[in-house]
Amino acid sequence: NIVRLSPPRIRLHPNQKPDTLPGLFIEWSTKPDDLVLDPFMGSGTTCDAAKRAGRRSIGIELDERYCGLAVRRLGQGVLAL
Repeated sequence: NIVRLSPPRIRLHPNQKPDTLPGLFIEWSTKPDDLVLDPFMGSGTTCDAAKRAGRRSIGIELDERYCGLAVRRLGQGVLAL
């Protein structure tokens, strides 16, 4: 199958995908309340898609700028390490 989508209009991260793309893959490969791991979270596109699909998620990102973007995008706080 081929999925054709337009790139995001506003890019928060250099490798940002269309918001609907991770959502499709999450819906196709997981069940509600499953846990999605994104080891290269960036601005949080995959975690946001997981949240909208009723899945839990863990995102890992080294760059604090992108962690801040993801926190604002997801509307929750960052856990202290």
